[in-house]
Amino acid sequence: MPSLPTIKTLPNLPALPGLDAKPFLAYVGAGDVAIERIRERVTTFPTRVSALPTRVTTEVPAAVAALPAQVQEFAQTFPTQAKELPAQLRKQATEFPAKAEKLYDELAARGEKVVAELRGTKKATTSAKKPSSKKPAATKAAPKPAATVSTPTTPTMPTSSTSSTNGTSATTPAQTSLEGTTNA
Repeated sequence: MPSLPTIKTLPNLPALPGLDAKPFLAYVGAGDVAIERIRERVTTFPTRVSALPTRVTTEVPAAVAALPAQVQEFAQTFPTQAKELPAQLRKQATEFPAKAEKLYDELAARGEKVVAELRGTKKATTSAKKPSSKKPAATKAAPKPAATVSTPTTPTMPTSSTSSTNGTSATTPAQTSLEGTTNA
């Protein structure tokens, strides 16, 4: 029976003529992110479960008490949010390609590191970044942190991330970063 190749016996991907390794490396990087998030969830699970009774007895009643005020605030701001929605969607649509390309590059770089570690080399021999003949898309928005993946803002009723200070409630949309943490 023939032996199957291992990661150490496979040729370097960019060394093969006509083969672009970047999609493969981005795939490996995405898998590494998924594994990292699963490991994080598994390690923090006992802590989250032990904190659950406290959260249920303190945070849930506070959120329920604040709900009428949140509904009223939502009802007042909904017409304005509805009018701004087309402009927000156009802005997000123009920013999306640049954000997607940036995430793709980050995943490819991460995948390159994983492949280098699996091969037993400290430093990757090739760069996952390919010279681009295109000019980067110009965006008017301020640059965001490299690892932040934003979610579209839609006019919905807030159901979580409520904090009470001085009898008022404030809600913020949750954003998930590449590292798997949720910023609320």
